[in-house]
Amino acid sequence: MTNSSGTNPTGPEIPETVASEVIFEHKIIELARDTVRFSDGHEAERVVVRHPGAVALIAIDEDGRWLLVRQYRHPTGKALLEIPAGTREPNERAESTAGRELREETGYAASSIIHLGGAWMAPGIFGEYMEFYVANDLKESPLPQDDDEYIGQPERMTEEEIETAIRAGEISDAKTIMALTLFRIHRAH
Repeated sequence: MTNSSGTNPTGPEIPETVASEVIFEHKIIELARDTVRFSDGHEAERVVVRHPGAVALIAIDEDGRWLLVRQYRHPTGKALLEIPAGTREPNERAESTAGRELREETGYAASSIIHLGGAWMAPGIFGEYMEFYVANDLKESPLPQDDDEYIGQPERMTEEEIETAIRAGEISDAKTIMALTLFRIHRAH
């Protein structure tokens, strides 16, 4: 059923996936070519990157400052200032990933980790769903970093300094920008 504008009032049709071929696999991702069929019989091809999911954390120290990490991100050609984050291991609960990644990337553990929400990071092609958390009551408890990570000491910034850095383009990482929004929504309730 369509309305006067010719669109379906209940949302777009969800097509059936009728074929899927893995084109490439590497560690945590698969590149796949899917064929989808709409109810009118029309078929279309979709290329997707499958990902096991990830977490990102707002780690807040005793002075209310966020712990950020500077990490080289090869596709950008630079090191980005961002909140700690990481990929979920197979069958790992997101909360467990959050605790592990916090210790690996910042050297701290938290006695309180609160879920803020989640989001699809680039849903047009990338199947990564990221869960966001806020971590409080930090205590030193480092874990070794992953072999392919070279992260220095955390940089501490106030919420206002982070907002200023986002406005100035000094923080351009989507998950950090999204985390600020989710944090403010959470705090308002």
